[in-house]
Order: sequence, then C-alpha cells, then structure tokens
Amino acid sequence: MTTESVPTGLWSADDVEELTEMLAARRSRLWQLTQPADIAAWVFADSEPAPLDPPPAALDGDWADGLDEPQRAAWALAGWVARMTVPEAALTAGGHWLLSRVTDGHGPLLRLTVGVLETLGVYESGEEVWLRVAAAPIGLAMDAGAADLDEWGRRGIDMRNDRTKTLAEEKLLLTCPDIDTALWLLRQPPVMAAARMLNAWVAAGPFPFESRYRPEVAGRAWQAAETLLAGAAATETGGERGFDREYAGSAVPPELPAQRSFDADAYRAGVSEHDRLCRALIDHLTADGVRVGAGLHGVPVDLAWRDADGRQFIAEVKSVLEVNEVEQLRLGLGQVLEYRHRLAARGIVVVPVLVVSRCTDRAWPVICGDNRVILLQGQGTSDWTAALTKGRQPDAGVGATAGADVSLGRDKA
Repeated sequence: MTTESVPTGLWSADDVEELTEMLAARRSRLWQLTQPADIAAWVFADSEPAPLDPPPAALDGDWADGLDEPQRAAWALAGWVARMTVPEAALTAGGHWLLSRVTDGHGPLLRLTVGVLETLGVYESGEEVWLRVAAAPIGLAMDAGAADLDEWGRRGIDMRNDRTKTLAEEKLLLTCPDIDTALWLLRQPPVMAAARMLNAWVAAGPFPFESRYRPEVAGRAWQAAETLLAGAAATETGGERGFDREYAGSAVPPELPAQRSFDADAYRAGVSEHDRLCRALIDHLTADGVRVGAGLHGVPVDLAWRDADGRQFIAEVKSVLEVNEVEQLRLGLGQVLEYRHRLAARGIVVVPVLVVSRCTDRAWPVICGDNRVILLQGQGTSDWTAALTKGRQPDAGVGATAGADVSLGRDKA
C-alpha cells in the first residue's frame, strides 16, 4: 500500500485526506506496520487482494478434500473478503483480525472479526451471507446514482442500518441470500470501499481476541480465495486504462442500401462527421496526456477515458447535419444515460459526456445539465477543457445559459 494509489470514479483526493485525518486521530499499534495515509488511499483505490504469499499462516494443501461445493465456496468467500478488505491482512492476522468457525442455529458459520467488530458472516451451506460496512461511501454512491437499489432488491439483498453498539459511526448491515450475490455486491466499488473503510477504522482500534486466533483457519481461507481471484482475473475488462480497446475509427460499408428513401451521401457525411468529432476529442485529451479508447466493461460507448484525477468518463458522439439536430440530441442523450445506468449497475461510476457537431437550441445545455451530462459541441477548445475538468457545461456560446453542475453528488464549498 502506498499513498500513490489513485482513487477513481466516485472518490477524490479530498476523501483520502479526510479519512487520513480520521485514522491519524486514533492511537493504534497498526501504525507500527503502516501509515494512516496509506490505509486511506487503499480504502478508495481499485480493489486488489493481498497476495497469496506471504500467507498469515502455513498453507495446508489437503484440508479441503472432505468439503462439498457450498463449503468450498464459503471458505473461498471468507478468505477473499479478508484479503480484499482487511488492511495489511497478512501482517495483522491474529493481532487485529481473526476468522473463526462457529455454529449457531443455522449451522456452521465462518465469521470475520476485525478489531472488536464482527464484519462478515458466511454460512457453510451457502444460503446466507451478511456483512457490516461503513454507511458513508454507499450513501455517496446513492446520491450520485451509482448504486442501483432496485437491482439490489431484485437480487434479494437486504440493507438496513446496523444497530450494534460497538461503534458510534454509522454502519449498514447488508444481507445476501447466497454467496454469488454477496460476491456481486462486494465487487461494486462503493460497497468495497465501504467494507474497507469500516475494517480500517476498527482495525486501528483495540483487538481483545488474540487468544481466540486460530492460524490454520485463517490460512485455509486465505488459500481457498485463490479460486475466486483466478476466476475474476479471467473475466475483467476495462482495467486501469479506463477503456476496453483502442478507438479504430468509423467506416462506411462498401455496399449501401439502394432504397429511394436511403440517402447514401448523407449517410457517408454522417459517418465522416462522427469520426471527425471522435478524433477531435481524442486529440484534445491526448494533448493533456490522457489516453482515450472505445468501450468500457463491455458497454459499447463511443469513447472512454480516465482523467488525471482518476475520474472515469464516457462519451456518446453524434454527428449533426442540416436537418437532424433535435433527433440526434435526443438520441445521444438517451444513449449516454442508458450506458451510465448499465455501468452503474455494475458498480462503475462514470461522468457522461454528449459530443455533437453543433447545438443551436439553448434549452439543450440545461436539459443535459439537469441529467448530469456534459454537453460539448463543435471543435475542441478551452471550453472543452473547462467542462471536463470542472464538471460543468462550457461557459461560452449556447452553453452559457446552463451552468449546470454535473458533479458526482458532493456539496460545493
């Protein structure tokens, strides 16, 4: 963990600084192993697990031979959560956290305790998973439209305020009907940040359970998590680049329809203008050292990139010819809102941008601003830079009537 970890999407350097100050106010043995600023950066960074080596305890290669599939999945999830959400997990095992196997009225339960708080429970039957997380990151994601609670409900996820008296901080208790749902939920960046934030806070507090630590339990779960990590690596797209693939340009098919209603010249002009706009935006961003590509996590956005602050952008590009301005604006706004929704359902927070050749109707910057979409038109200018760095509509031209704030849910100072 280093302070160079860059928070992405929903989070900013201010969030890291605020959490650093909160953690630094705690007198903790944890600061003998790491620093508050490093932990705060890790909370908001892209999720990476603690490596397999070194493990918190010696690995036992034969321990899982007698387990059925639900049991294997439960142990894998418990180890995955420990490696993903506990700060400096290998070094702090037994001194700041433990994993225990207990039995309650529903059967054998794997339970993660960090500091004085039980933060995860996974039944070996695979029929229920619960976890405690910090409320603030999820609340911010909800305000920004990056947490689709309807989708949570469809998946059977229950969210309620956590009533444990262990900590005064606001916490949420999330309950999932099965392990697959819990994995889906934890892979949403706001939920991962919320889990890390709470575990970081309690790990910096007292840990009165050292005598209950069983290194073989932690080591087995640590090893079992490899099955989940290997599967995730094979399916990820997008990655750190902020896009799926390089932009390849637009091309007119060699054979076009021959119907009288089809205007081949207009079609060719539209394709050419679309490509010109894409390349204008790419050139504009490249001049500032930003790499731009196409597609994001399988969603077919025209362009996608991350800026220097780590914010993820997507752009829908629409060519506007003589008579199709309103049609293209309506179509483009609808598409970019759809893409934002689909990415948010996967836990990916984006800043949507609509790029058009021109916009003569002064209502459209306001319409886009109301939907937290940045509207760019024409050729790349300093107005584009201001819009993309400040999250506001361009100040010049028709955009001057909007001034609509498209920031991701934060109050302005």
